[in-house]
Amino acid sequence: MVSACKMHNSMGTSYPHKTHHVVLSSSTTGNDVGHHTADTEKEPTPVNNSNPSTLNNNNLMDGFDSVVNKRYACTRFQRYQEPTHNTENGTEESAATNANAVPQAAISDQSVVKSAYKCLELSQRAPTGFNAQPYRVILVHSKEDKERLSQYCLGRNADRVRDSDCTAVFLADRECGRDGKRYTNFLVDNMDPPPRQNEHGTSDDTRPLFNSMTRSASTTIAKANTSRTRRPLSSKALLKLRMLIMLFSSGYPLPRFLNVPFSWGVRTAVSILSFFARCLQSMKQRFRILSKLFPSDIQMLPTLSSAETWAQKNTMLAAMIYMLACTSRGLATCPMEGIDAAGVRKVLVIPRRYSIPLIVSTGTPYRRSVNEISETDDVGMSHGDDGNFSPRYSLQEVVFGNNFGVTCDLT
Repeated sequence: MVSACKMHNSMGTSYPHKTHHVVLSSSTTGNDVGHHTADTEKEPTPVNNSNPSTLNNNNLMDGFDSVVNKRYACTRFQRYQEPTHNTENGTEESAATNANAVPQAAISDQSVVKSAYKCLELSQRAPTGFNAQPYRVILVHSKEDKERLSQYCLGRNADRVRDSDCTAVFLADRECGRDGKRYTNFLVDNMDPPPRQNEHGTSDDTRPLFNSMTRSASTTIAKANTSRTRRPLSSKALLKLRMLIMLFSSGYPLPRFLNVPFSWGVRTAVSILSFFARCLQSMKQRFRILSKLFPSDIQMLPTLSSAETWAQKNTMLAAMIYMLACTSRGLATCPMEGIDAAGVRKVLVIPRRYSIPLIVSTGTPYRRSVNEISETDDVGMSHGDDGNFSPRYSLQEVVFGNNFGVTCDLT
């Protein structure tokens, strides 16, 4: 059984749960990456082990690299406990031994479910456009609900839902513009209070930092010029943010039969204006007379996506953080898109405004015997376990330098 409190790294060292909470909610800085991209022609700079910040950065890098390299798509999960039922004689019999029984889901390990729930909390740190967070997650963990969900999973995906301890169903909000008031209240609740006025009528440059968790001022002192997401915003700025979210997300608060053609019309109009802006910018660089007529730079326009595309892009970032967080706790995950979305929507009572980009089964990987062949998926592909991970294309085929198709030469 997987412990919800500890995990082991590749060296077999045990770390407390709290330590890895810090690792997953932190990110490496540009200086951290520089340790890997240093000029090979120069002598390597000796690491000062007496510097706590250097040791901390190295631990963050090593921990994160280990988590990324250990993640894989688990093709089979260990069933925690078999369900039982009463026979005619009044004795209990394992449902797994009844050949005529409909496939039943295993009883979930609650410690694994609680760890998965904690990983979902970490996944909220994933970046989203304008911090709109256009997604929801349903954590399916009861035996009955796992069975209902598995009915609309294709092939062996149904087995993974039944065998795993829980499955996170990620939902992408295609109409996040309807949450404009909720979004505004969220920003206002998490703003720093306005700076205090001194006796001269001017603002102090320091003030207490507002604690959004306790809704009270903390003892930490913050500068008046705080980050964009915490400094006080005017009603005009809040309205502008809401308009930008509706523009980029195409999730306008309109009836569905009007929203689809309206958002298509907006995207088409912006695309046409963007085409003329690019043409004008190109002609301005060729002909000097146009530079005099248009002394300022031509404002480029963004490329807009459909509501479903924009919502799913943001949702997948949270799903990836969730899978990495599960790996750090020794849990196996399997992201799956082979589902009947309409059926899943029905059994989980999901509103139509949400699409279902993927589901992620989570649990303990199946313990194979020594002579047992590694598990494969429905098409015969092995995703890897026990360190034998699936291959990837070479870095030169995927990463280019400065222009598409150009080798990224960093020597």
